Amino acid sequence: MYIEDGTGSGNKAQVTDGHRLAVFAVSATTEHHANEEGKAYHMLFDQAPTAGDDCIIYIENSFDGNMSIDGVWLSPSAATEIYFHLGDTGTRNAAADVVPTNCNAGSGREADGTFEVGADLDGGAATLANGIEIERYVFRAAANSTYFNFEQDIFLQKNATFTIWSSAIVTINGTIVFNFHEDVL
Repeated sequence: MYIEDGTGSGNKAQVTDGHRLAVFAVSATTEHHANEEGKAYHMLFDQAPTAGDDCIIYIENSFDGNMSIDGVWLSPSAATEIYFHLGDTGTRNAAADVVPTNCNAGSGREADGTFEVGADLDGGAATLANGIEIERYVFRAAANSTYFNFEQDIFLQKNATFTIWSSAIVTINGTIVFNFHEDVL
């Protein structure tokens, strides 16, 4: 028996005698699919704050769908606490633009959003504030590059923000791993 898709396109699907839909499927991770579409990126940074508890990274999604931040590579040069906020708003102090690298070498797409790095994005005349802390990593000394997977991927809807802060004046090398995708259903 066959059933029609209900949209008038004429597409049909087979239902077996066991009342199951006959399917040939390919399984891939969301990250793999986003990369095939040219929507997977890495944002590299190398920044030291000017004082403790300064914001050094600012990201704002301008894509119509979700931005999914999967995790981050971090390597601080000395002891510090690196923490992450969602929802910080306002102007930034002495921000430098960063262009994230597309992970699909054949894609010409650029990431949709604002990507900034700076030594004191929340200082001076900046008004950056009001975010909530969602995760914190404590380093008791300098550390080699380590990947930290966000157990619950961080989703930024359009115009939502993600910031990174450091509690000490140390150089932090890192890579933010993210992709864009639209709701499937």
